[in-house]
Amino acid sequence: MTFLIDGYNLMHAVGMLGVGPVAGGLERARTKFLDWLAAASGKRPEQLRVVFDAEKGRGPSPEIGHRGVRVRFAYRRTADDEIEELLQAEKRPTLVTVVSNDVRVQDAGRHRGTSVNTCEEFVDWLIAEKRDPSVVANRSPEDPKPQPSATPDEMAAWLAAFSPPPPKP
Repeated sequence: MTFLIDGYNLMHAVGMLGVGPVAGGLERARTKFLDWLAAASGKRPEQLRVVFDAEKGRGPSPEIGHRGVRVRFAYRRTADDEIEELLQAEKRPTLVTVVSNDVRVQDAGRHRGTSVNTCEEFVDWLIAEKRDPSVVANRSPEDPKPQPSATPDEMAAWLAAFSPPPPKP
């Protein structure tokens, strides 16, 4: 499974990119974001492919690695355009999950038969993946939440507190 991520879209969704100038510059914010993604992905950062807008880039650049995460800049175009092109070239789109809150990118993914996650769903997956490696993307929203078990002493205390009083003789 490969996650094709709309970079600035996810950065904005997780609060690493606000409105206006970025403290320390955009490059520093991207590096912090990519570090976070690599750490959050655990032992599988190669599953992540991040595309950033680069409409005003100085020149084309090859796809690079950042701590295992694959990164590319959409030279003289938007990340949306680049993601659409990558999806068109994808030989096995069912093995790709598009990550974006952008409707255009989501529609392009659905059109090619990929899975689609919002940024929030992807972050939930990252969190769940850290706890339980058997959790996969696009899990059913009906998945039951784990139920904590009470100790015998806790059960006795709850029963005593909430049981009706014994009948009067």
